[in-house]
Amino acid sequence: MRYSDIKNRIKEISDLDLQRKLWLNKNNDTGLISSYTELMNSLFDDLMFDDFVDNTIIRENWNLAFVEKMNQLRSYLNDYQEKQNDEEIIKDPEWIKISQFAKEILDILNIQTKLETR
Repeated sequence: MRYSDIKNRIKEISDLDLQRKLWLNKNNDTGLISSYTELMNSLFDDLMFDDFVDNTIIRENWNLAFVEKMNQLRSYLNDYQEKQNDEEIIKDPEWIKISQFAKEILDILNIQTKLETR
């Protein structure tokens, strides 16, 4: 359960259009709402992202390159200087870089999921 929830949070980080829908309620056809703060609280507090990065993915023998990418994502998220509101965050060049980096991780997770379902 935690794996799929973390993957969904990484998807939200990686998708600026989804953020506009969930955080700003622009053309929101999802029936869901969220915010930057809610996303970070969910990822780090509810889903124990630190434990996932430090222990779970190592215990499950993910390759070292993936572990390093997850550590880097965590660093980017921890170092990010939150803006005044969600709209400013979505437009922030630093957040856009984090979003693009999260897309790389999401691609790896999607490949892994396809391999596991074979």
